[in-house]
Amino acid sequence: MGRKPAEQRISDRVMIGAPTTVKWGEDELTGFLELLNLAGGYVATPRAPDLGEYVELNFSLPGDRRNFRVRGSVVFVGDSALARNGFGTRFERPPAALLDAIKNLNRGH
Repeated sequence: MGRKPAEQRISDRVMIGAPTTVKWGEDELTGFLELLNLAGGYVATPRAPDLGEYVELNFSLPGDRRNFRVRGSVVFVGDSALARNGFGTRFERPPAALLDAIKNLNRGH
């Protein structure tokens, strides 16, 4: 599945660079949530889950003390526009508080 053009995305991408814990199956590692929008994000990691794999992300957003946990499915594996290895994920039923926090990030950029 290819990346959507900007005009087809649910919201603008925001660069954040938030430390993130990623869990899938028996694996757990840390990375950085580099890009984020209402539908999902790109996580830079030393290795990535397989395409279609379900992952759990745990992270905090800049300027927000809350810790968010969200499940997602891997929709892209490879290098980001910043040339970092990792994966793109589409959120599965993200909590309303996370969506509101992302909207607030969009207002700040």
